[in-house]
Amino acid sequence: MEHRHSPSYPKVKQWVSEYGNSGAEDRRAVSDFVTIEPAETVASLRNELASIAKGMYDDRLMSQVVGAKRKDRHGSYQEWARLMLMWMANAKV
Repeated sequence: MEHRHSPSYPKVKQWVSEYGNSGAEDRRAVSDFVTIEPAETVASLRNELASIAKGMYDDRLMSQVVGAKRKDRHGSYQEWARLMLMWMANAKV
């Protein structure tokens, strides 16, 4: 499957700006997100992370949106997204 269109991932941007830059670990930040945000917003973030986990992203864009430190810490944005999805699943309210 080829993906010429590179999604901008607005919910990932929102999560990073409102939760992911708080100084808390991503695991804690995504747990807070799941607890605080409405179900539709959580579902939107989950869908965007699922796309990233499948490799549907532009590396340069992800470096701007998510930050290269997350890629360095987890090995890839795909692996980061997989972990985020796992943490979201474990953060059920």
